[in-house]
Amino acid sequence: MRTLQIQHDETNLLGAFGAPLAAAGQIDLWRAWCEEPPADLSAYDAVVLMGGVAMPDQDDDHPWIPRELQLLREGLERELPMLGVCLGGQLLARAGGAAVGPARATEQGWCDIGLLPAGAADPLLGPLGVGYRAFQWHHYGFAVPDGAAPLARNAASEQAFRIGRAAWGLQFHIEVDRRTVEWWLQAGRYDLDRHGVDVAALEAETIARADTNAVTAAALAERFVDIVREHGRT
Repeated sequence: MRTLQIQHDETNLLGAFGAPLAAAGQIDLWRAWCEEPPADLSAYDAVVLMGGVAMPDQDDDHPWIPRELQLLREGLERELPMLGVCLGGQLLARAGGAAVGPARATEQGWCDIGLLPAGAADPLLGPLGVGYRAFQWHHYGFAVPDGAAPLARNAASEQAFRIGRAAWGLQFHIEVDRRTVEWWLQAGRYDLDRHGVDVAALEAETIARADTNAVTAAALAERFVDIVREHGRT
């Protein structure tokens, strides 16, 4: 299995996805903001798109966004398995023709993703279970592309969709482990303070949830690997 990892800045890494994807095969990294993109996706079995501090409609500020959208549209045409997280999910939604923009509310912390019945039956997200609280840090959101299956939704925004059989966009950061969240809380403290977040309460909930979340995230990545392999056999 050969995976293209699309990274959008220095802080949004694979996290708990890393070990399962590495065990499955080769991971090629494209650092979108500072490197030329692959010519096409013909060499890849899957694409994983991580988060980032850019907003998904800032094409003028981030000229890599149109290049990435072109690749993602190719991936959708090829029906390539793809998994987009936060900014990655927003860009995948945009590549699928959906609108992106400011979310109904900012989410910073651990939030119920609002798994829908279709999400509970979904092979990737279903095992999370109704009531799953995932880590969130976003001010933008996405609409669900036409023809895609909405999988999760809460009061702040759409939380997950699936295009076709094997392309998922997630708004939430399920990939995080405790080290990642603690790093982000330090690096992004100004943003938390600006939005009046109770940082002490967020730190306490992170201690309670992050390690278990990392195990759950690794299991989700393993399910994604299984889906990619099955997809390649059909």
